[in-house]
Amino acid sequence: MPERLGRRGGVWYYIRRVPPEFAAVDPRGIVKVSTGVKIRDDRAGVKAARIAARLEIDLEASWAAKAGQGARAAALALEDARARARALELSYRPADDVAKEALSEILRRLDALAVGDRREDPATTAAALGGVPLPEILLSGLVAEFEIAKKASLARKSPGQIKKWKSGKIRALAVLTDVIGDKAIDRLSRDDALRYIEHWTDRVVDGEVLAETANRNLTHITGMLSAVARRHRMALDPVFAGLRLEGEGSRPRPPFSAWWIVNRLLAPGALEAMNTEERAALLVMINTGARPSEIINLRAPRIILESEIPHIQVRPDDRVLKTEFSWRDIPLVGISLEAMRQFPDGFPRYRDNGDAFSAAVNKFLEEHGLRETERHTLYSLRHSFKDRLRETDATDEMKDELMGHDTRKPKYGDGHGLHLKLKIIERIALAPGMVVPAPLALIRKVAG
Repeated sequence: MPERLGRRGGVWYYIRRVPPEFAAVDPRGIVKVSTGVKIRDDRAGVKAARIAARLEIDLEASWAAKAGQGARAAALALEDARARARALELSYRPADDVAKEALSEILRRLDALAVGDRREDPATTAAALGGVPLPEILLSGLVAEFEIAKKASLARKSPGQIKKWKSGKIRALAVLTDVIGDKAIDRLSRDDALRYIEHWTDRVVDGEVLAETANRNLTHITGMLSAVARRHRMALDPVFAGLRLEGEGSRPRPPFSAWWIVNRLLAPGALEAMNTEERAALLVMINTGARPSEIINLRAPRIILESEIPHIQVRPDDRVLKTEFSWRDIPLVGISLEAMRQFPDGFPRYRDNGDAFSAAVNKFLEEHGLRETERHTLYSLRHSFKDRLRETDATDEMKDELMGHDTRKPKYGDGHGLHLKLKIIERIALAPGMVVPAPLALIRKVAG
């Protein structure tokens, strides 16, 4: 059952205990909200989980506002004032700005209030004359505000994807507030930004992180500020402009050599102690090159085993694919086909939790001496598949299509058919006991 979903009266409910820090503003103890989805129509709770994720966004924003950590209530009041102003054919501006307008514009606002009983309505008067202040949004409430601003795009993500999307932004803000304190976003200064960058610069110089890590955190901060400011029509100073660090970027994961895969990973008993789902998903990855998240989120309708060419279909089923080019069909051969036959319904243990799957496999590889170097990870199997593709006569477009990469060309039709893909994959598929050349680095090591 998906996290925080419960059954009640034949309907899926979102159920969550109120966190201790919000107990004072929400005395319910346990929150139970109907998703409106009947269990008989959604046995696995997939659709209900998506609705529950949106309910959670609103609930957390509500808690933050009531506890004084957000600006939800103020934001709603401001949105109402703007809507009323538009209805009067006025633009909403704060009172201080209204006072600076030309006399003709001020008189136009007063004339709009002179109709009927509008002047007697405090809300309408405030909308016309700027009586609702702009909300004060603290850094501690920025993530909640950003979630609201991005609600439309988040609706297409799975709960696991939302959690991952959110975690990096929370970490970036935690560093910022540790360095400069919890300030209102419209009071951020260039000095605050410089102190933040100095913090990251020191960590890069000390070798704790790469410059790319610092820049990724900076991107999270500026992206949130920009979206929230746009939503609230705030004119924020670009205090973080031009502060990206120069330096080493991310270190690409090296590919596993074919020799290592055959003689180490596929050696008799090498993966015997691994969890059965982890082992099968890893074997599927070897001869498909699919991303770990694509494999562990496969469901029965996308695992086509009873076919002339058994294959998997990568689709955005209740989640967002990494790119539009990720949508593809990949033939199954050899060990990958055998592994997929063991799990014709997919991998429920790790569904929508790709990080946990990768962490578990990487830990196993580390503990059992199955990493070719300390930089090799599970994802290195995908790089190995790409390297083996390069050794074939497949067109660049075919290689990109199999990998789910941007072909840099307009997409017409359904791409390359399964028969053509199968011929290419059969040429590069690996199997236990194959004779493959040892990598040059290993030969030199042994010779030395």
